Amino acid sequence: MNKFIILTLAVAAMGLSACSSERVSNFPSYKLKVEQGNELDANKVKQLQAGMTREQVRLLLGTPSIRSAFHANRWDYQFLISRNGVVKENHNLTVYFDGDLLSRVEGSAVDAAAQATPAAAE
Repeated sequence: MNKFIILTLAVAAMGLSACSSERVSNFPSYKLKVEQGNELDANKVKQLQAGMTREQVRLLLGTPSIRSAFHANRWDYQFLISRNGVVKENHNLTVYFDGDLLSRVEGSAVDAAAQATPAAAE
């Protein structure tokens, strides 16, 4: 009886060791594409101009991902694409206001929009 239990435990241990997370991640059905945040379209980012109102920015980009209570004149937009836990694309955009008018824009989405425009013009 003891040999049967030991043999069963050995077979179960070998079977479970074959199911490592590395091998499971090779199956395409487990590689889900996850998009989080606001998609930052390069054309929309390029349309941002100083002097736009908050409402115009909201209509163009959508509601900001992060709106800090401590920084009322700053909106942050985040966009992240990951597959199987690995980040494939990560863009951020920070919009600064002076009162109700847009004063400046910065972030990796601005750089990506500047690089995407020459390729689209050709």
